[in-house]
Amino acid sequence: MIKNIVFDLGKVLIKFDPERYLIDLGYNGEKTKRIIKAIFNSREWIELDRGTINEKEAADKMVEYDPDLAEEIRDVMIRWYDILSVKEDTLEILRMIDKNRFNLFVLSNFHKKAFSYINNKFVFLDYFDGIVISADINYIKPEPEIYDILLYRYNLKAEETLFIDYFVINLIAAEKVGIKTIHFRDSKALKEKLLNLGIIGVKSNG
Repeated sequence: MIKNIVFDLGKVLIKFDPERYLIDLGYNGEKTKRIIKAIFNSREWIELDRGTINEKEAADKMVEYDPDLAEEIRDVMIRWYDILSVKEDTLEILRMIDKNRFNLFVLSNFHKKAFSYINNKFVFLDYFDGIVISADINYIKPEPEIYDILLYRYNLKAEETLFIDYFVINLIAAEKVGIKTIHFRDSKALKEKLLNLGIIGVKSNG
C-alpha cells in the first residue's frame, strides 16, 4: 500500500527550459547552444547540485570553457533563476492528493541558492511533509545514498513510497532500493496514473 508520495521539482513541479529562456533573452541559435554547453551541460552545474562549489566558482570555471562568451555566461548565471516558474497543471494534481491519506515529500537535485529562491517565492512547498535537496547533503540522484537518506530521515518504508521524476535514470535507481516509481511525461499522463492507483479521485478538487 502506498503511503508516501515523493515529487521531483525540476520539470515536474518547476518549469526549467534553458533554451527557451536564452532565446527570450535574444541569443541566436548558435550562441544559445554554446551557452547551454558551457553552463547547463557543464560538470560545474552538477557540482552546484551536489553543493560542493558556489556559483561564483562555477561561473569562473564555465568561462574557461568558452572565454569569448564570458560576459554572456556571467550574465546568465546571475539571472538564470528567471527560468524557474511553477507548473500549474502539476500543482493542481498535487492539491488533489488527500494529505490525510498520503504523506508528501520532495526529492530533488537543486542548487542551494536556487532552492532558497523558489522556497521564498513559491508557497506550494508548504504542502510537503519533508524535503531532501541534493546540495544540502552532497549527494545527487541517481546515487543510491540520496534515496537512503530520504527513507531514513523520514522513517519511510520503500515499498510504501512512490517517486515521481522526469528522468528515467533516477527512477531506475529508486526502484533498486524498493521504491515504486512513475515516469513523469506530462501532467495529463500523471493524473491518469494516479487515478488508476486510487491516489486521486475523479471528483477530487483539493
